[in-house]
Amino acid sequence: MVPNALSLSGVKKRFQPSASFGELLRGKLRRPPVVALHGVDLDVAPGAFVGLVGPNGAGKSTLLRIAAGLVLPDEGVVMVFGLHSERDDTSFRRRVGYAVSDERSHFWRLTGRENLRFFGALQGVPEARTDEVLADVQLEAAAGRAVREYSSGMRQRLALARALLGDPDVLLLDEPTRGLDPGSAGRFRRFVQDELVGRRGKTVLYATHDLLEMRSLCPELIAIGDGRLLDRGPWERLEAGLTSLFGEAL
Repeated sequence: MVPNALSLSGVKKRFQPSASFGELLRGKLRRPPVVALHGVDLDVAPGAFVGLVGPNGAGKSTLLRIAAGLVLPDEGVVMVFGLHSERDDTSFRRRVGYAVSDERSHFWRLTGRENLRFFGALQGVPEARTDEVLADVQLEAAAGRAVREYSSGMRQRLALARALLGDPDVLLLDEPTRGLDPGSAGRFRRFVQDELVGRRGKTVLYATHDLLEMRSLCPELIAIGDGRLLDRGPWERLEAGLTSLFGEAL
């Protein structure tokens, strides 16, 4: 029996926020902990393209970082194709690629190619792989330019290229089209949908707070709110519930 591409069982996570300067002056050194995830259970089959949708602060990014092995859960188990995120750390990380829309994730003074070679070296990826992923995201012509000269769309494609360096089986994309113009966003979505999922059979968990994006992109949606998975299914079944759950927040 083939294991799930991604499996989360009883995953909980809370964070201890820092006190503000004003609170420190008043002698309040700690804030109450913030619970980001409340015992999340989630299974994603191999080759699935699933949208994770919810308002800002719903827990989407925390869930993805834990699924990528970048953050450890306080409780629960995370597995990718039967590999445990903590016990099988190196093998686990090779099977997962994570792309975030935060432009600070690049070294701006380095070129696109130098960025990818640096991160590839950390993963033990051959340098030849750098040119392959640059071609995948159509950045070959700009590979020798400093990232500070890139447009938002180019930096977003570079983030995807970095996620693809190790040729992972599972891709976790955190609001990847945020800040992109409609044309760039459309090209990005088509590449993920047609090439990565359709032709290469990657498993993709795609997080966004944009319902229109989800409606046109993912066959299956997972609604998340306040750190809990609220519902799961196709757009046609979830549409009315999503509007009532998130209202004007989406």
